[in-house]
Order: sequence, then C-alpha cells, then structure tokens
Amino acid sequence: MRRTLTGCLILLLAACAPLTPPAVDESAVGLRWSQRRESLAAVLGFALQGRIAETHLGRSGELLWRQHADGRFELQLNGPFGVGAVAIEGDSKRVAVRTKDGTTYTDDPQDWMQTHLGWHLPLDSLRAWAMGLPAQGEFEHLSLDDEGRLLSLSQHGWTLRYDGYQKVGALELPRRLEAQSPTTRLRLVIDRWTAVDLATRM
Repeated sequence: MRRTLTGCLILLLAACAPLTPPAVDESAVGLRWSQRRESLAAVLGFALQGRIAETHLGRSGELLWRQHADGRFELQLNGPFGVGAVAIEGDSKRVAVRTKDGTTYTDDPQDWMQTHLGWHLPLDSLRAWAMGLPAQGEFEHLSLDDEGRLLSLSQHGWTLRYDGYQKVGALELPRRLEAQSPTTRLRLVIDRWTAVDLATRM
C-alpha cells in the first residue's frame, strides 16, 4: 500500500512540475525567414486598407495605400487628423499632397506631415515594413517568431513590433503592427490586402 501511495505521489508531483519549453530550432527558423523574404521579394505592388492611430496625440483614422510596381504610391488618410482628408501621391523623389486647402508639391513629405499633422509616416521604409520586411539599409535589431515571421525590428530610428499576421493567397502578411520613433507612435491595423502583384505573374 505504501509503495502504491508513494508511486502515486511521485506521478502527481511530476504532473505538477513546470514543463520545459521545447528548444527552438534556430536553423529551421532561419530557413523559414529566408523563404519568407524570397516570397515577399516577389511582391511588386499591392493595395491595403486599414486603420491608423497616432497614440501620443490621440488621433486616428482610416488609411488607404496603393503601391505600384514602378515605385509610385498613393496614400490617403481619412479621419480627424487635424486637416481633414489627406492624399499623398508620387514616388521617392517628389510627391503631391492634396488637402481641402489645395495641392502642395514637395520632395520631403515627412516634413510636411510633421508640420501640418504633428506626426509623420516613414514613407521611404513603409513599403517594406508593411509587408513584414526590413527596409533597405542597416538595421540595429531583428527578432523572429518560430514560423520565421518578423516580430520586432529597429531600423532608421524607428522600432517596430508585429502583433498578428493574416493569410493573403499563398503569403502571410502583417495584420497589426506598431511603429515608434522618438516623436511619433503609430498603430496600424490592416483590415484588407488586395491587388498583390507577384513577379511570377508578370
């Protein structure tokens, strides 16, 4: 009887002991990340619809982004951002900013947004970051989840954290992310990805 009770006690204690999490196979994670980067590099253009909030100023609204294969983009912000609806169209060299007050042409849209909205989007890097990739150039930090998806990234003075992905055809693209700089803190929820153009289709 005592042996039976002792055996049961040992089994009970073993069941209550904290489980050691399985070791992460870093080589497998690295391979998944490499495959993801290769798949996402084939994306030439896309459109996304979502919601964006600048938490420091308490401003939020809707965002529409259309990225073309030739580098041109169209960005529309709708909501209580201080100046009404804003449409920004152009490329990395020059853009047109349209508001209810008219159209302004500038080669520094980030400065325009900081001046008129009190915050700005990192337009030069946003295309890559929105897809869950580092932008061109060096980065200070990068971490991945077990599936080889980007969890966090520090690059170009910004820190990004990814909190959810969604299936878009054969791809997994971000659904929620947060981007923070010394002056701006943005939260982006991507409700819908559309018109994802792949190089293999061209």
